Amino acid sequence: QMQDKSKFPDTDDKECALRALRTEKFTILCSQIFKRLFRVYAIIYFTFYKRFKDLQMAPHLNSSFKHFIRFCTEFGLLPEKEIYPIESIVKPIIKQHIAVSGSSDYY
Repeated sequence: QMQDKSKFPDTDDKECALRALRTEKFTILCSQIFKRLFRVYAIIYFTFYKRFKDLQMAPHLNSSFKHFIRFCTEFGLLPEKEIYPIESIVKPIIKQHIAVSGSSDYY
């Protein structure tokens, strides 16, 4: 799907790119991609977090995940039911984002 130029235009023509990016299909596609990325993070936290901690890489993972969640929160890319498996990690990040941004329209 990433190679499909109709879904992800690779052009210098900004008008063409913006038309593709503003479609309902593009929004759905991005949401699917972010759901899958979220599931990868969930697997990492459930399965490999101790290894990350032992290697002193947990702060990097946490920082990356925090940015990911804040982006998803900002653009409404993850439904609440998706975050349930690692809700205890996600909810504080979302609350902090709401406090900083002033937006309370997510979860």
